[in-house]
Amino acid sequence: MLPTRMFKAFATLAAVFQSVVLGFQPGADYGQYRTSNLYNCSGSFPTSNLTAKNSVDTLPQIQPLSPSGWEQWEFVMHGTFPIVLRWSHGDQSKGHSAAADGKIDVIILGVNGTNVQTTVVGKLSYSENDVKEIWIGGNSLKWDNASTWYNITLSVDGYSLVVDNYSAMRDTFHPNVGYYNGRLSSVGGPGLYGSVPATRGQISGYLLTPDNQNITLDGLGILKHTFSEQALPVYVNKYSSAVIWGYSTTFYDTHVFYHIEELNGTVHEAAYLGRAIAGSVVKSDFQSTWATYAVTDDTNLYKLVIDASKETINTSLPGCASTNNISYTFNVTADSVIGQFTDLGGGRTTYYTLNGTTLAPYGGVIVNGTASGAYVVYEAPTK
Repeated sequence: MLPTRMFKAFATLAAVFQSVVLGFQPGADYGQYRTSNLYNCSGSFPTSNLTAKNSVDTLPQIQPLSPSGWEQWEFVMHGTFPIVLRWSHGDQSKGHSAAADGKIDVIILGVNGTNVQTTVVGKLSYSENDVKEIWIGGNSLKWDNASTWYNITLSVDGYSLVVDNYSAMRDTFHPNVGYYNGRLSSVGGPGLYGSVPATRGQISGYLLTPDNQNITLDGLGILKHTFSEQALPVYVNKYSSAVIWGYSTTFYDTHVFYHIEELNGTVHEAAYLGRAIAGSVVKSDFQSTWATYAVTDDTNLYKLVIDASKETINTSLPGCASTNNISYTFNVTADSVIGQFTDLGGGRTTYYTLNGTTLAPYGGVIVNGTASGAYVVYEAPTK
């Protein structure tokens, strides 16, 4: 069963509004009632309630012995190879799936002309010491107490993968529907929760192939964490999320969004924007970083247009006096499919590469940049 310990600060209030109460890990930020969205535009305040790091948030919030519920940790890499590693237990499309049934869905494209797509199955276990770790079938996802490094070791089908993911932005993102930290679905219904522990990870590591070729890895990565006590088809018809990494000669922008479509027609949107200033020639060391936006369900601050027929995504966030009122815009296209997974319950998750352009303020003028990233779409099974 799930732990019953809840945060005293919001227990009474949450009981009124939330029909399903999750037993979050002691010390986790999920479910806390916080009204302070982050919008500083100039970056004068580096963190907020929604961007502060908390290593406990990445631990399993659905306990392995729970009779229901599901949870996912999605790692996506853009660089040497497109890589998707979806760690999970339970099934997001099937009710009453045992949470202890863990698996890792794996996609690695273009390895010497070979596309690797496979699944590792095993029981999930974890450690919550200073170095926190999740295991499935002997494979490991671990991170330090400062949430700076997220390291993955994986062996599957003769391939050995080691990924060191340095959280270059030094913050996280927690959507907060109804001002409940981490909440992605409407208050009063089943709780879909999530966060982005690493929004812009600088990747190093290697891939050892079955013929003993050692390939060095380089690129950018994102780590997302999502969970619920109930299967999605009960209350969510479709949800999507994306990371868009912008590049220029002097700064790097990172934009993350969620778009949730509930069964009753309600839509929720959440967005994050962070900036890093280039400093050293060592790309993992930035002169400075800060969060600029972390907002949920605020159409004054965030505009998102997804055109499925044209496979385009256009987003914008307004500027302010310190940016000469120049806004931030990202215009990208879903160029190709990285891969697709189908849940036991019939739900389908598709991963796309993104490429395009960005316009952003810097030094009081508009700066052009290129953009790349990944787009993920979940669709509930047809009834």
